[in-house]
Amino acid sequence: MFCPQCGTQVGDHYKFCSRCGVDLGLAAASQPQGASPVRPVRHRDMAMHVNILGWLFIGSAILTGILGMIMIFAGQLIRYLPITWPTDVPFDVAHLATSLAALIGFSTIVVAAGIAAAGVGLLQYRSWGRTVALVTSVLFLFKFPIGTAIGIYALWVLLSEQGREFYKTKATVAEGHA
Repeated sequence: MFCPQCGTQVGDHYKFCSRCGVDLGLAAASQPQGASPVRPVRHRDMAMHVNILGWLFIGSAILTGILGMIMIFAGQLIRYLPITWPTDVPFDVAHLATSLAALIGFSTIVVAAGIAAAGVGLLQYRSWGRTVALVTSVLFLFKFPIGTAIGIYALWVLLSEQGREFYKTKATVAEGHA
């Protein structure tokens, strides 16, 4: 049996809902004879989900930015490693490795900035924030396993009918179009 007020599953012998306190005896009496109790549609707290998602994006951006800085720093250390580089190579291998590490590190930091922008856009309910978050979520799907979980969660929050309507309403109010 389900509570007609909040939708919580309760035992058949319960007189009151353990979550909201509604009198289940009155609710059962108001139902037609022989009707099966129908579980009401539960509305999810989409504000909480968008807030969690925004902070997950910001946290991921911080970790990605730290990774980019480590790449740049490690690339600079390559020059000072006690490695004897082959002399018959026509270019300076250490210089190439340093440059590649710096390029990859800066690219990673740029990606981190995009992830952070998506998180901030979600927290401030900007219409562009949802778009950037959707693109970032698809890219997160390839970062197994944590990124995949965040990506699936983000796609669920942002693409569900309730999430879409909630975000559209909040973005309209936040951007002053209402």
